[in-house]
Formats: sequence, structure tokens, C-alpha cells
Amino acid sequence: MDTVPQANEDTVHPFSEDALELIKASLPAGIDPRRLDLLPLILAQWWVHHLPEHLSRESRATVRKRYNHLTKIGKCATDLRQALEAIDQHGRSWIAQEIGREEESSLFSVSREKLADMNERLKQEDDFLGKITAATQRLIEEDKRGSGRPRNIRAYLVMMDLAAIFGWLTGRKAAREVDRSNGKEIGPFWHFAAAVWPHVFGRDRYGLSSAMKNWAAAHLQFGEESCLIQNIRISRPEMGDI
Repeated sequence: MDTVPQANEDTVHPFSEDALELIKASLPAGIDPRRLDLLPLILAQWWVHHLPEHLSRESRATVRKRYNHLTKIGKCATDLRQALEAIDQHGRSWIAQEIGREEESSLFSVSREKLADMNERLKQEDDFLGKITAATQRLIEEDKRGSGRPRNIRAYLVMMDLAAIFGWLTGRKAAREVDRSNGKEIGPFWHFAAAVWPHVFGRDRYGLSSAMKNWAAAHLQFGEESCLIQNIRISRPEMGDI
């Protein structure tokens, strides 16, 4: 599981000097020197105040596991409801009597009041099972409708923020570029993201290519943009016009 970063940008910078130099070296030429000087502060603000929230999101595997459980619950509820509806009245009475005997600690007969209560509860259980089936189906359908967004929400949010930082630094729109000859990721945004990525997820460039692809597809479909730079402007006015 990824560790949520903890640091205070006013005391210890979360990125080492060597890391900052490598990140700066990954950028294209012609960047405003003032913004390049402000980059360490922007990265520190991001790391301390924004990145922890992204990394605290549940992993794709955890969410997927939950939806798998929802599917099973919906199926079990449907099967049980169908089984209850298929049984005849005598069968329902047997179930009601058996539950009644257990609750009344009786070896023989059950009072009429208890039997009527048990039969009513069986009807209510049937309705409740129907509600469980409908609820799980709605949740699964909502998941399908949102399938255009990347499942790995943590990587997606990180990529959105990196795109915002890159755009602020360079004055260029962050974009995914691919070498047509070999299908590999290339381009200035890729190099910048590749320089920052290992410090966030601690696994070299593992997962970056998929994250870049998913971010580009989702951005094309939904047009979502990170508000990172705007939020830093509001929270740190002493930094001036960044």
C-alpha cells in the first residue's frame, strides 16, 4: 500500500536537491526563470496540502473487490427471494412455525399471534430482499455509467495535478504523445511526469504509462482540469502572482 506523504514545506522540503534538479532537467527549454525558481515551492505545497488526500483514496483493487461483493449480494438476494416466492403456503407455514418455536422455546405448538407475526415477517423479508436487489443493481449500473473515468483514481488525480503544474510552468497544454514507430510514451509532459512519478509512488515508472493513457482518455472525454494552481494562489498570497 502506498504511503501517504508527510512533510512540512516550511521546514524540510519533501524533494531532495538532486530530485529537484532532475525534475528541472526534465523540462523543455525556454521556461520563465521566475516560475522555475518557484517550482520547489509549488511542489512542496502540492506534496503537503494536496497529494495526501489523493493517496488516501481507496485503491482500484479495493473498490473492485467491493463491487464484486455487491454483485454476489444482489444475486443471493434475488435467489432467496425467488425461492421464497416459489414455496407454497404450507412451506411458509412450516418456516414460520419453526422460527416461532425457537423464539418461544416451545417444543410443540406456537401461538396464533406468534404464527401470524412470523408470516408477516416473512412477507416483509421478501420486500426487503427486493430492495437489496434493486439497491445493488443501481450501484452496479452507476459504476458502469462512470466507466469512462479511470478506476485508479489516485493515479488519475496525480496526473491531473502534474498536468496543471506542467501547464503553469511551460505555458503549454499538457498532452500525451506516443512514438508511432514503437508505441512508447514521449514528449515534454511525459518526461516531466516521469521525473516526479517515482517520488510519489516509489516504484520507478511502474504504472505511469497506464496512468498517462487513462488520464489522456478521460481528459478528452470529460475535460476535467485540476484546480491545484488556483488553490495555491488563494492559500499562499504571499507567493505573489504565480
